[in-house]
Amino acid sequence: MRLALVIAEYLRTLKERNELDRLLPDLLVEMGYVPVARPQTGNRQYGVDIAARGINQDTGQAELLLLVIKQKDIGRAEWDGSDQAVRPSLNEIFDVYLKSHVEAEDDGKPVRIAVITNGELKQTIQASWSGYVQSQKDHALIEFWGLDKLSTLIERHLLDEHVFHDEDRRDLRRALALAGDVEYDQRDLHRLMLRTLGLTQKGVLDVLPKSKKDLLKALRVVNFAAHAFGSWALGDGDGRQGLRAMERALLWSWHRVREFDGWNSDREMNHALGSVWQGYLTVGRHYFEKIQAHCYVEDGLLGYASDSAELSLVAFEQIGLLASIGLTHALSVAGDDEGRIAQHENAVTVAAALASLISNNGICNSPCLDRHSQDIVLGMLLLVLTGYADVAKRWLQTLIRNIDYAFKVKRYVPICSDSIDDLADIGGWHSGQTAEKLMKTS
Repeated sequence: MRLALVIAEYLRTLKERNELDRLLPDLLVEMGYVPVARPQTGNRQYGVDIAARGINQDTGQAELLLLVIKQKDIGRAEWDGSDQAVRPSLNEIFDVYLKSHVEAEDDGKPVRIAVITNGELKQTIQASWSGYVQSQKDHALIEFWGLDKLSTLIERHLLDEHVFHDEDRRDLRRALALAGDVEYDQRDLHRLMLRTLGLTQKGVLDVLPKSKKDLLKALRVVNFAAHAFGSWALGDGDGRQGLRAMERALLWSWHRVREFDGWNSDREMNHALGSVWQGYLTVGRHYFEKIQAHCYVEDGLLGYASDSAELSLVAFEQIGLLASIGLTHALSVAGDDEGRIAQHENAVTVAAALASLISNNGICNSPCLDRHSQDIVLGMLLLVLTGYADVAKRWLQTLIRNIDYAFKVKRYVPICSDSIDDLADIGGWHSGQTAEKLMKTS
């Protein structure tokens, strides 16, 4: 499996805002450019999403590079079908940005404009594109950086042989090949992450402390590997694998960064860690979009298990996953007021789906393992924080009633083991032996 193919699949999953535009500044830095303007929500940008200064590797001249970021393929509608289309954005650059927003240091430098998308330029607008580029050649060089171009640049500059070693590539390929296997324990991906971060399995530093530059690159590789694995897993039909990978990447990255002196006041270190966090949010969003509709179907989980014990495992796993995704938005404190409002709205959307999942599936009231208390607590937190306290109260009442009844009749009791195999060994959830051997719950 070629790495460029992995990168291309990863890029296709990114949205324009807060995903693709977060990756590009890092790419520019590795290409030798210095970003002078980064994307900002709510500010008028006059067509420019990112501005950077640097040396054009083809001409050897200092230049001003302006990026216009769009999403997916560029067809007629995306070219000139609205105020946010490509052509109006380019016109605004020439009419406003280049006349009034260029800093004195960049005045007189050649200007290169790159229209960037994680898609392609459709044949239907090739002629229009070529004509426009030709008409503006005296003012700026205009280029199109599509999926193939971006994949090549990322492989060359972000994941070159100095950053992504052969051993890492092999582990990533093995992990991707097994991403769709529900039983895969992600050992190859974990080995790559720990080796890259310089950690042992127990989270202890096993190499000399990395320099700041090396640690930033390590965080970038871990984020990319986990995000690529998550995208691949979603494509193969098991998004849970992707979520677990991003959770692991986030936890290990957080642990590793805290070992770096002065990390909490280092802007670059916080930005790198924020990129890993954003990767988790991205994979979480894709997973939620995939299962959201199923939460509103009565007994929608019944088709995913062969008996009540297995169905209980499925139900509480989904409760935990949904709650974790929602809480990342509900507890977010980053960004401006507008961003925090959007985060809260996202959390409410997830909470609504969780509330519907619980009400539509009676098995959500019958945990079979003691550790399901963790999923219940996460679910309760999300429901209370997002205005669904009444739902949380009714759910808690039903849980107490069901568990109390289970203990009295000594059937369907949540067992103190973490493994469903233990339940099978003693005759199943319906067996009277359950009470005798595994009722020592927390």
